[in-house]
Amino acid sequence: MIGFFGGSFDPIHLGHIALALELLEKNNLNEVIFCPASCSPFKSSAPPRVSDEHRLAMLTLALDHPQFKLSSIEIDRGGASYTIDTIRTLNLPSIRLILSKETATHLSDWKESKALIELAPPLIGSHKLDISSTEIRDRLKKNLYCSHLLPASVLNYIHKHQLYR
Repeated sequence: MIGFFGGSFDPIHLGHIALALELLEKNNLNEVIFCPASCSPFKSSAPPRVSDEHRLAMLTLALDHPQFKLSSIEIDRGGASYTIDTIRTLNLPSIRLILSKETATHLSDWKESKALIELAPPLIGSHKLDISSTEIRDRLKKNLYCSHLLPASVLNYIHKHQLYR
């Protein structure tokens, strides 16, 4: 069984990793595919702050678990990213959506949500780490400490490329 974890990942943080790890272990998944959205239809007025290339690079650095994989399918496709389209394109026999409790409350608003739930039944995890990418971007802009929120490799990358300033 494979977990599918979509999102902006702008930037990926320890909350994302903790959620994926919790559901990987709790549900005995073979792997978790992290798939950054080109542009979330729910955030069209606020697209990702950094380029697709930077988000992919940060994910590559952060996903050091052997069962965590990266897919650029939504970025490669471009435009609005709809999970149902990606799940259909992947066409994997046993795939499950990885969602936080907060995200799951809005699942009915997603494109073809009923079909999506049938194709990729959700696995819902708790946000044990109350972290948001928005909070991280704000802290980085103010030059505040962020080592408790991000993998060190991602934070080093952000500083090296002067992102989120």
